[in-house]
Amino acid sequence: MLGFGGVAEYGITVRWDKNFLKVIYLTLARRRNFACYGGIRFGGTLTINEAWDLGFDHIAIAAGAGKPTIIPLKNNLIRGIRKASDFLMALQLSGAAKRSSLANLQVRLPAGVIGGGLTAIDTATELLAYYPLQVEKILHRYETLAQVFGEDKVRAGYDEEELIILDEFLGHGRAVRSERQRADAAGEKPDFLPLLDQWGGVTVFYRRGMRNSPAYRENHEEIREALEEGIRLAEGMSPLEAVEDQYGHLKAVKFQRMVEQDGRWQAADEVVEVPLRSLMVAAGTSPNTLYEEEHPGTFEMRGKFYKPFVPEWIDQVPELKPVEDQALRPKLSPPAPFTSYQRGGKYITFYGDNNPVYAGNVVRAMASARDSYPHIVRLFERGVNTDTRHQEERDQSWSQFHRRLDELMLAHIVEVIRLTSNIVEVVVKAPLAAKHFAPGQFYRIQNFESYAPSRAGTTLASEGLALTGAWVDKERGVVSLIVLEMGSSSKLCALWKPGDPLVVMGVTGAPTEIPSGKTVLLVGGGIGNAVLFSIGKALRAAGNQVLYFAGYRKSSDVFKVKEIEDASDVIVWSVDDLPGNQPVQPTRTQDKSYVGNIVQSMMAYATGELGPTPIHFDDVDYLIVIGSDRMMNAVKEARYGVFAPYLKKQHTAIGSINSPMQCMLKGVCGQCLCRHVDPESGQEYFVYSCYNQDQELDRVDFGHLHARLRQNTVQEKLAGKWLDYLLGPDFAA
Repeated sequence: MLGFGGVAEYGITVRWDKNFLKVIYLTLARRRNFACYGGIRFGGTLTINEAWDLGFDHIAIAAGAGKPTIIPLKNNLIRGIRKASDFLMALQLSGAAKRSSLANLQVRLPAGVIGGGLTAIDTATELLAYYPLQVEKILHRYETLAQVFGEDKVRAGYDEEELIILDEFLGHGRAVRSERQRADAAGEKPDFLPLLDQWGGVTVFYRRGMRNSPAYRENHEEIREALEEGIRLAEGMSPLEAVEDQYGHLKAVKFQRMVEQDGRWQAADEVVEVPLRSLMVAAGTSPNTLYEEEHPGTFEMRGKFYKPFVPEWIDQVPELKPVEDQALRPKLSPPAPFTSYQRGGKYITFYGDNNPVYAGNVVRAMASARDSYPHIVRLFERGVNTDTRHQEERDQSWSQFHRRLDELMLAHIVEVIRLTSNIVEVVVKAPLAAKHFAPGQFYRIQNFESYAPSRAGTTLASEGLALTGAWVDKERGVVSLIVLEMGSSSKLCALWKPGDPLVVMGVTGAPTEIPSGKTVLLVGGGIGNAVLFSIGKALRAAGNQVLYFAGYRKSSDVFKVKEIEDASDVIVWSVDDLPGNQPVQPTRTQDKSYVGNIVQSMMAYATGELGPTPIHFDDVDYLIVIGSDRMMNAVKEARYGVFAPYLKKQHTAIGSINSPMQCMLKGVCGQCLCRHVDPESGQEYFVYSCYNQDQELDRVDFGHLHARLRQNTVQEKLAGKWLDYLLGPDFAA
């Protein structure tokens, strides 16, 4: 990955030579006064005033598109349905299409894309190009692992549905390999299109005619070239319902047929059911104005955009004039790069999808930079001194400034500590990331692809991992992150070494609400207990009494006992009733121990089975539950079942929702969308879990969440086994 990320990486399709991105990057990187820092979230890692305090003179917001549009579709976002931005980001930024990558992105054919913009066309093109690479990689790894471990052992970890999908991929992979071999023997380029058509291909569905679509209006050549590559277009198709198979996976989509009458598209009396195994939704996005949401009053708004201003220059000082209500088009409107911000002689400009004059596509985004950069140059023309001595002072000042940024913004590993057989603590030095941490918030971490070791042609680079800060030392700029080794990416953390550079993005998410003067019940399952260290301490500091149920599958999984004790007034240690499990021995007289699942341990405490209850169960005002989706759902249901006689009716129950996550930028990719149902009205809606991970238990559809977490399980299990193979016999068990 040698571009800047964003649309420059994942919005440019495989039809284009992406080496041009490297040329742009290298041209800038060779400039004396250029520096690029990743993992910095505007408004989270760094605020505007902090940027001024560091010595910056200008801020240019080029943050791109924000939240994707959620269409009204029955059974929306079941397994097999993704947002187009989620798919494109996972494909390009994680490197899933690379044979060398451990990243997982699972798609099936036939596939559909809903939308009429250039993003829809790009998504369809990428999907068609990716599928043969996906099944080839799966086949290669499967056959290698079957030879090393035995086919039965490789297949043993899959359930019935996963085996069906796996065999589907393997069959398609063999067909792709045969075509590649045929083409090599004939000295030809392989032609996968007949195979892809046979398997259902990729179709773009648009509710009107393509000549009415944004893609046609903006760049009709894109549509023509996509058709040449083999995608299909289905006009006059408005989506109604996603149809599930017996496993809860997408098997078809029902569309309302639309017809054109007198220049308008209207619903016809016909519903069409189209077999689809994957559906990508490219229905538009909102501008990324998250900073104003997090820091209200910073910018003036115009609808959903920052309000654009045109500068009128008076002695090199811009007087900002708001753009009048007119057609906001690059060729019709004057360049309006300035936001309303003007304080202390400092200004903030904005570009691309953030700017209503240029919103819509990457070509306009580039036009916004071309049209607007002269205004930034003009801001700093006055007082330019070319004297040699002044230049030396300037270079020295830049070097000091650069070193300061490196100290604050570059993260590296301090220590990697194994806590249990499957839990690792990663301590990182990341001063800016540590500065704004509040209990309950989290970070996105991954190692650099360029520095990652390689084994057997596989790069040991992790996908982005969402990890909550277990503890933070803000004075030292150090963050502790605790990792449960579940998939290939999380297993890689144990291989990292002190001093290794790391991308630590954040802080992100929302701080956990800390009440005061209440009785609070904390329920932690496994790795969820790491999240509760800082929350429990903050609760006690706010004058709450804290009853803490710490649940684990095995007694050997217990970690950080002292931290849990510091986070609670009373602990009930709970381990599942498994062969060989021994009860945890409390070190404090008020604490208790139980062998059984977390709900059973809570019942034992509530009924007095565990003896005197220093904090009474029916005094609980507030519950915070963090663990697996199934554990949180069990607690949700028990509150209206077995717990009902022992809990006061008026209590608040919150869960930290572990949705699948990718960007963690509070609503860009849409992978973390979680289905909620209003308990009173039954109305469905979706929330971004990376925006606020703490959600009311009564509103979360845990069945839907569980299905979303299984999006990539066939690939994930194979990648996990592949990593075991790469790391040798010590890990292969």
